[in-house]
Amino acid sequence: MRKTLLTLTLSIAFALTSKAGVWEKTCSNCHGVVAPKKEELLRKYSTPDEMLEKAMELSKKGVMPSDLDFESGINELFLKGASAKVESPQNEIEWAKSKFQPLPSLPPIPADNPQTKVKVALGKMLYFDPRLSKSKLISCNTCHNLSIGGDDNQRTSIGHKWQHGPRNAPTVLNAAFLKVQFWDGRAPTLEEQAKGPLTAPVEMAASPEIDIRRVKSIPEYVKLFRAAFPGESDPVTFDNIAKAIAAYERTLLTPNSPFDRYLNGDESALTEDQKEGMVLFVKTGCIACHNGPVLSDGNYYKFQWNNDQGRYKVTQNPEDMFKFRTPQLRNVALTAPYFHDGTVDKLEDAIKIMAEKMLNKKLNDAQVWKIKAFLESLTGDVPVEARVLPVLPEEQ
Repeated sequence: MRKTLLTLTLSIAFALTSKAGVWEKTCSNCHGVVAPKKEELLRKYSTPDEMLEKAMELSKKGVMPSDLDFESGINELFLKGASAKVESPQNEIEWAKSKFQPLPSLPPIPADNPQTKVKVALGKMLYFDPRLSKSKLISCNTCHNLSIGGDDNQRTSIGHKWQHGPRNAPTVLNAAFLKVQFWDGRAPTLEEQAKGPLTAPVEMAASPEIDIRRVKSIPEYVKLFRAAFPGESDPVTFDNIAKAIAAYERTLLTPNSPFDRYLNGDESALTEDQKEGMVLFVKTGCIACHNGPVLSDGNYYKFQWNNDQGRYKVTQNPEDMFKFRTPQLRNVALTAPYFHDGTVDKLEDAIKIMAEKMLNKKLNDAQVWKIKAFLESLTGDVPVEARVLPVLPEEQ
């Protein structure tokens, strides 16, 4: 019976050529990293059906993702299991490399906020304009400074009346690729995120009414809003202020990092230490959460580092206590200090702590050094246009 099932499974697997590669492209992100290796699974389960039953059981319990093509992946595993080979060092590098993707040239653009040149130009002015804050002293760029990595390099940002915010400011660079914004994910879009600091008492401390009144008092702004939001009888709205800022932020991408050049075919773009660090990053298990175009899966994980209750403050769901969104890692070498409270000053210390707390692994200094070298290769080019201050329109 076992032989018959295996033969039938292999026949099906050969027929499913359109789904080939499911195991290597999907399942191997965890198996062999933070889950049992494929060799262990083949020793443990006699048939694909037996493994599929267990996978579905774990999926229902929430241990494994529920939206994976388990059947195709398991069929592929049993098909190739007999001929699995030990990877050579070079093949190991290629295997690790296959887990990543270059930074796309364009981020997702929402249908209700299309990009236009005039809207982006308006958004840039608003991003740098301190008059959107109650004190007229603080702009978006104050805490998300485009000349120093898209954040402020402070443990927590200084806002209205010199108050310190409760959390470290994440970088705005490449934030357009994140599934949700803020450490606790309370903003699903860049538009919603833009509204938060404008009105937060500890940040810019303004209000929709203050910002609308001030913008309307500046004739050039009114003219630009009419051009950016044509057809609207009264285009100067709080929603449109946020839309313009978000449109500008979607241009703040950092391509051409050494890692992107390497992924695009330039083998010399990375040092040997950086390549070995890439392999360690995957093997240690960092890739399980730090994946995708900006090396963040956008999901929430428990990380109890201080008394900050994390996403629980948003959802009031006890299961979300101390959970935070996976931070992106592009340009991470520029955005110290680290973690949601900014209490870790050095990248190498952050690497050690994450390995121990999240993966239950203790890394030696050489391993940490190589992973750090790999992360440094994620530093890309901030657009020149983004680093040129705009001339802000005058009040009348």
